[in-house]
Amino acid sequence: MAWRPELSPASLLKLVSFLNWGALYLWCCAKWPKQSPEWCSRLVTVLHGSVATAVGIYQCGVRSITPWRLTMKITSWHYALMVWSWGYFAFDLIWCLVYWTENTLMLCHHTSALYAITIYMQKQYTGCTFACTLAMMEVTNPFLQARWFLRYEGYDTTMLYFLVEVTYLLSFLAVRGVLGTWVIYRIVESDIFDMDEKIISVIFYFVSLAFIRDIVGYIVYRYRSRIVRSIQKLFGRSGHFVK
Repeated sequence: MAWRPELSPASLLKLVSFLNWGALYLWCCAKWPKQSPEWCSRLVTVLHGSVATAVGIYQCGVRSITPWRLTMKITSWHYALMVWSWGYFAFDLIWCLVYWTENTLMLCHHTSALYAITIYMQKQYTGCTFACTLAMMEVTNPFLQARWFLRYEGYDTTMLYFLVEVTYLLSFLAVRGVLGTWVIYRIVESDIFDMDEKIISVIFYFVSLAFIRDIVGYIVYRYRSRIVRSIQKLFGRSGHFVK
């Protein structure tokens, strides 16, 4: 009898999730045919980023994070969030490979996310940990997409665009840089996480550092003159001389 490969229940769920995200993207393309493929893709990304942040924070329970909660048994809602996000990252990774609009760093980010979710889905006590991680990853994404849509529509010289961009840049540095550094330290020195969870966390931390490097470079490039003028005004008012 010929061997017939069969999908496991988890693989089938991930496949269905991926197909649903792909179908949503195709629906957006049909609904707004005059818009670019990237416009439709980012509209899908807004949905994932917004819902993942809200649901992740809710499941994480930021007001009552304890070692017990972080290691509590995975609920069906935790698992559904994992499957839902796995399908999105798989869709977006393939979209990026087809259109090649992102750099290698973003591809590494999506690949790491797929690997991490796959590992989390195989465990029994990591639901809250995953929810917290996903919320940290996606909380700044809606601002990033809003910034892109404003620039796409020609509002990149408005005050609204400036406020959205500054909010995104500062929140990314705060969440991925400051909070992320504290979190990775607590994870690595803790004895409640498995080694593979620690490795995944370190990988994401280094990816975040690479993003932070790019963001700092962008801030220096775009806002250097404003920063210099602000420093000059600050020292000027205090009576100091600034070259």
